[in-house]
Amino acid sequence: MDTYVFLVVLSAALMHAAWNSILQQSKNSFLESFNLGIWKIPLTFCLVIILPLPDKNSWPFIICSVFIHFIYTYTLVYSYKYNDLTKVYPIFRGTPPLIVLLLGFLFLNEAVSPLGWIAVIITSLGILSLSLTGKQLERNSLISISFVTISIVSYSIIDGLGARASLNSFSYLSWVFLIHWSIYVVFISKVHGWKECIDYTKSNIIKGFIASIISFLGYSLILWAMTKAPIAYVVALRETSIIFVGIIGWLFLSEKLSKIKILSIIIIALGAGLLRLS
Repeated sequence: MDTYVFLVVLSAALMHAAWNSILQQSKNSFLESFNLGIWKIPLTFCLVIILPLPDKNSWPFIICSVFIHFIYTYTLVYSYKYNDLTKVYPIFRGTPPLIVLLLGFLFLNEAVSPLGWIAVIITSLGILSLSLTGKQLERNSLISISFVTISIVSYSIIDGLGARASLNSFSYLSWVFLIHWSIYVVFISKVHGWKECIDYTKSNIIKGFIASIISFLGYSLILWAMTKAPIAYVVALRETSIIFVGIIGWLFLSEKLSKIKILSIIIIALGAGLLRLS
C-alpha cells in the first residue's frame, strides 16, 4: 500500500474512533445519533450542490448503500446503548475484514498479495482478541451485533465499488449521506419525539456538529482510499481504529489497559505494518 494512502486511512481510523466514542458515551445513543445526523444534512446538501454528480453507473450502488447504512446506523446505536464500547467494537470491527478479503478474492478479482492475506488475518485476529476482555454481552444485542457486522461488510464492498464507479468518491458519499441521514433523522424523530430530539440537539450543538464533520470526513477518506488500493486492505487498516478506541477509553472513559489489551494492540499494529508493505 502506498505510504500516502496508508497515512490517510490511519487518519480516517482515528476520526472513526473519535465519533464512535462520542456516540457510545452518550446517555442516550439514539438522541445522539439524531444530533449527529441533523448536522450532516446541511453539510452534505452544500456538497452535492458544489460537487459534480456521480457517474450514472454509481447510482444503483448509492441506492443500495442508503438502505444498508440505515440498518447499520440503527443497529450500531442499539448495540452501543446496551453494551460496552470496548466489548462490541472488536466483534463487529474484527470480523468484516476477513469476510471482505474472502469475497474480494472470490467475486471481485481484487489483487491481494500473499503478504496482504497474512496482514489482514493478523489485524483481524488482533482486533477480535480484544473482545475477550470486558463485560459479558447482553443476549438481546447478539442479533443487532450480527446485523452491524453484516452491514459493515455490505457497505464496505458496495461503497468501495460505488466510489470507483462514481468517478468522484466525495460526491458519491455526499449523496449517500444526504439521503440516508434525511431518512434516519425523520425516523428517529418519529420514534423518540421531535421535541425531545431537538431539545437534546440544542443542548449538544458543538458535540453534534464536530462529530458529524469528523464522521463524514473520516469515511470520505476511506472511500477515496478504496479507489487507490484493494478494498480488503483499506477495510482492515480502517479497523485499526480499535487502537484509538482503546486509547480514548483509557484517557477519557476510565477504562484500564490490561495485558491482553496491550498484547492485542501490538498484534494489530503488526498487522497494520504488514499492510503498509503489502
